[in-house]
Amino acid sequence: MEYLFGPVLSRRLGLSLGVDLLQNKTCNLDCVYCELGGTTCLTSCRNRFVSPEKVLREIKSRAGESFDFLTFAGSGEPTLSIDLGEILARARKLVDSPIAVITNSTLLDSPQVRREISSADVILPSLDAATEPTFRAINKPDPRLKIESVIEGLRALRREFQGEIWLEVMLVKGINEHEVELIARAAESIEPDRVQLNTVVRPPAEPVEPLDEEMMESLLEIFDHAELIPDWDWRVPPKMQERLEELLSREPCTLEDIALQLDLEGSAIIKYVKILERDGRLGRKLQDGRYYFYAIEG
Repeated sequence: MEYLFGPVLSRRLGLSLGVDLLQNKTCNLDCVYCELGGTTCLTSCRNRFVSPEKVLREIKSRAGESFDFLTFAGSGEPTLSIDLGEILARARKLVDSPIAVITNSTLLDSPQVRREISSADVILPSLDAATEPTFRAINKPDPRLKIESVIEGLRALRREFQGEIWLEVMLVKGINEHEVELIARAAESIEPDRVQLNTVVRPPAEPVEPLDEEMMESLLEIFDHAELIPDWDWRVPPKMQERLEELLSREPCTLEDIALQLDLEGSAIIKYVKILERDGRLGRKLQDGRYYFYAIEG
């Protein structure tokens, strides 16, 4: 596949089939924490980067598979694609799963962009700053972008969008934690359905540091109804690994089967399966449109 990737296991979106409409790494931000590395094409100009018909053919070819979300994300900022609205609207007619858009929020001040993504079920925007100096420090944006316009675009999205908005706030030690109260007030004015606080847990573009778990926990008193989403403890407890491998050596199971038989929350199962799949302990196969995970003999 040239334009689709996964399905990948996501703690926020479950089994997510990704759609990438960009050329790597095209973005209007060059965030210090980005796990994809530095931005190679810094631009705020919307353009056509891939063929819409080719993308839609790939989506159609995978439409019979079972995944939790069809997610527009990938190797940069998806709203830079002038074809996003058309592809999203046509994809909705091809797949039964809900559609998500992950965005850095910078172009949401455009009514056209907001209209284009309005047929999504869930939009996952981000907001890492409330003042211009911090915006420049953490997100290193295209010089034409202003944080006031970003926040107003998010407010406009909330007024117009009928689906869910899950706002992510990435916090980086020494860069933006000093204005968490300002960010929290901005987030409250946006009125998202969820506020998801994150910090640096994957290798970042620049040598920046995360906030520790204690600090992140304390921020729950500042952000109204927020949740923490970092994976500080990126490992599988030995007993849980043993139970998982024993279960999946008997018979392949879906994520739902695993959660039911081991009596665990879906987010925990996704984390454990993701780690063990990465480490070559588990594999997956597609059967009757559903993904089944199985143990790989050592």
